[in-house]
Amino acid sequence: MKPNALYSLYHHASISWLQITPLTTYLMTLMDAAVYHSNTLWLFTKSDFMTTMIPISLFAIVAAPLTSLRNLPHLVFWLWFHLLHFNTSNQTASLEDETNKPDRPLPAGRITLHTAVLLRWTLMPMCWALSLAYSKEVMFSSMALSAFTAMYNELGGSGSHFVFRYALNGLGFAAFEAGTALVAKDDKTFLDSAGWLAIFLSGSIFATTIYAQDFRDVVGDSLIDRDTIPLRFGSISRTVLLCGVVAWSIGLSCIWKLDISSAVAFVALGQFAGGRFMNYTTVEEDRKSYFYYNVWVSVAHILPGYWRIFRATT
Repeated sequence: MKPNALYSLYHHASISWLQITPLTTYLMTLMDAAVYHSNTLWLFTKSDFMTTMIPISLFAIVAAPLTSLRNLPHLVFWLWFHLLHFNTSNQTASLEDETNKPDRPLPAGRITLHTAVLLRWTLMPMCWALSLAYSKEVMFSSMALSAFTAMYNELGGSGSHFVFRYALNGLGFAAFEAGTALVAKDDKTFLDSAGWLAIFLSGSIFATTIYAQDFRDVVGDSLIDRDTIPLRFGSISRTVLLCGVVAWSIGLSCIWKLDISSAVAFVALGQFAGGRFMNYTTVEEDRKSYFYYNVWVSVAHILPGYWRIFRATT
């Protein structure tokens, strides 16, 4: 190849590299931004995977019941997207995260309050549109959850009397479960009586025992003067929680007609989970106890599946 031809090839390659480099830089910057913002969305929901994503996903699979594996990613995404909607509302309405959960997006400085509030209100119609794509009934569940979310966060329900606060917790979880259970089915317009009973029982469990989470958050709750059962009643609330968890374990064993061995194991799990709150009372131990409480809740949520498999046809 002649020298002039080599120079021409080199010159052309240099021009091409100079032309591609800005585009490459732009794409890399875009990818970095996408990763950063995706991680921010994840952090809005990260701490609620054990309390919400796992138990409600399991619940929908067995309570609906799940009619096709192709519905599984749909129910998981629907639940996560609505959890993101709730959490952006919750985390923009309270300052407790600065003490209780400093790794969340707002206290960590990953997003401004103005942008988070804008995201919160943008997500609401997006949740409705996503739900309507499945059915009107799923959309009604989404709208109910939006109403309970606003009542709990923006309208001050989280800071009101503890009875109203925990009732809203139960109703919110019931709305989560109704929508997720409907998405789990091929017919997304209908749940049978066992499915609705399971939703009612689950909402009631959360309404009467969810204050287990308040033991780990007692410092932040006291700073904002939130009315919680642990702050109002002190150590006696730990005994009441144990009694409540054991009572629910016995009641659910009867309602879902567990065999003796399964019932004994479930009651023992409830006694262990509730007993930890009585025997270990530091904030660090309360965090561990809350993990075992969520294990108990997750098991409670699969009991309708036991009934469907072993009792519904007998």
